[in-house]
Amino acid sequence: MKRMKKREKILWVALCGIWGLICLFPIWILFCGTFSKDTENLVNVVLPSSFSNGVAKITEAIQTVNIGAATIDTLVYTGFTVLGILIISSLAAYEFTFYQFPGKKFLFGLVMVSMMLPQILYIIPLYRMVYNMGLADTLLGISLPLMVSPLSIFILMQFVENLPRDLIESARIDGAGHFTIYLKIVLPLMRNGLLTVAVLMFMKVWGQYLWPSLITANKIRPISVVIANILSPHYWVDSRVKIAAMLIATLPPLLIYMFFQKYLIEGVTASGVKG
Repeated sequence: MKRMKKREKILWVALCGIWGLICLFPIWILFCGTFSKDTENLVNVVLPSSFSNGVAKITEAIQTVNIGAATIDTLVYTGFTVLGILIISSLAAYEFTFYQFPGKKFLFGLVMVSMMLPQILYIIPLYRMVYNMGLADTLLGISLPLMVSPLSIFILMQFVENLPRDLIESARIDGAGHFTIYLKIVLPLMRNGLLTVAVLMFMKVWGQYLWPSLITANKIRPISVVIANILSPHYWVDSRVKIAAMLIATLPPLLIYMFFQKYLIEGVTASGVKG
């Protein structure tokens, strides 16, 4: 039995290692392509060969294709959107879990059904509404429609549905108000869920292309739109500069995931067990 368990452990570690290499391989290729000599064929590059040339290409990408400004713009509206998602979703999870009100089941069902709808079905009416509100090419215009996240509501509900109702009732008896209970009792107990949602939604919003490309023009430059533009056949720039720009675009979500990986795994596991 011990030998079997040891073999299973070795096999599991080997499979995880292979899967990790497969996932990191595209990032490694971007890194090697950026930090390679101009004389090398990009198709055959498997190892970095010139650190100085890579720094030069990254500098050129920041100056030529404005990838630095696009990264800052995207970080700003992504952070603003994620903050909105956390506030709205935590409030919705709190209300749906602890309070009874007319039409609760219908409204919750409507929220869950909306999770199944592809964005392309409502993108044009959404664009017209935001445009008519005068929010085109603004931070709020990009972020506001993305702040509604049924998946985030569902995840956070898994973290609070098993909380004892007596805790809420005791707080009411002690004189705590509706939002006091939310801020001082429920919200702290959502901590792992909030971190899980924050990481997942950051990666989702960061990679959004369709909505930012429709609603932005000159003031805000989403990084996904900039990358798509430089990959267009009508936009000429050195291939290594393109690769350097793509490498820069991958860094923020990669770093966010690396720093919060532990909380993300714990949160997803906890929500799965409770669900």
